Amino acid sequence: MHNHRTILINLAKFAIPVGIIAYLLYRITPEQWQALTENPKNYPLLISALLIAVCAISISFVRWCMLVRCQGIEFTMLEAFRLGSICFLLNFVSAGSVGGDLFKAIFLAQRRPGKRIAAVASVLVDRGVGLYGVVLLAAGAFLVYRVDPNSDAYDNMNRIKAGTAVVALTGTTVLMFLVFGGAMVDRLIRWGSRLPVVGGLVLKIGPPLRMFHHHPIAFGASIVMSLIVHSMLVLSIYLIARALYPSVPTLGEHFVIVPIGMIASALPIAPAGLGVFEGMIEWLYHAIPAVPTNASGTVVALVFEIVKLVLAVIGIVFYWTAGAEVRQSLEKAEHVGEGVETGESDEG
Repeated sequence: MHNHRTILINLAKFAIPVGIIAYLLYRITPEQWQALTENPKNYPLLISALLIAVCAISISFVRWCMLVRCQGIEFTMLEAFRLGSICFLLNFVSAGSVGGDLFKAIFLAQRRPGKRIAAVASVLVDRGVGLYGVVLLAAGAFLVYRVDPNSDAYDNMNRIKAGTAVVALTGTTVLMFLVFGGAMVDRLIRWGSRLPVVGGLVLKIGPPLRMFHHHPIAFGASIVMSLIVHSMLVLSIYLIARALYPSVPTLGEHFVIVPIGMIASALPIAPAGLGVFEGMIEWLYHAIPAVPTNASGTVVALVFEIVKLVLAVIGIVFYWTAGAEVRQSLEKAEHVGEGVETGESDEG
């Protein structure tokens, strides 16, 4: 029964993304297909989009390496690129059991047994900084973008705008409090550690998160790097659109459209945000542009997914050439992931 259950879970990991992609292709109208096939393709722009995406993902690996080192964990840049590439692959093909973050945390915890909580903290902070960067980018774009009152999406866009502002302000307040809060935060951690039920968790997680108090420059640099990463991804998607269609939303409008799509795709709904990202981009391609366009947001987003697939090939190469330590961590992550999915736990 356990083997059959594992086989079904593994089949679902690949069937779900395939089903989502098939549904997205089905939703593309005949007119959109005709416009796509008739328009000439600019392949140099597509290659440029790929190279920019590669640079963006590479910067994200450098950011993670820096955050890991802030936790006092020995970590080389080569390891960051090797593991980051494998994690990128796992995030794309996994329906949730062996996500890249789980693999990162397990590998670092095995590398430094005495720093297991710090290892997990570095992964959580890296994910948080990445999400915070895209929220800041969306908030900044909304500062200069004005929603057309005559647009059918006026009310919804104002709600998204207000929600983005609240998330950005809340995230900024929490981060500034953790990094620059000083002795008051330390006192709160000590007080929280004495609380029933959650006290032990606060005692373990609090100090690693506070470690960035001693590295404010590195932490600030990680936020700047996150802004650069997402800005480059916006540019990559814009170039894809320009390569496929003669008339597309402007680059400035893409700085509103793409971050909102990325925020939506960060929700744990589908593997790698498949379907959510494409649906949001399609809606925003009609709601945002001041000048209507016949470009399909779904097609542009799907081509961007193909770009990500090309990037995932790099992860496959690193996976094939992985050493024993990396493979052991992958097996451990698979074991933990299956335990979560089947409702079993590993007490060891």
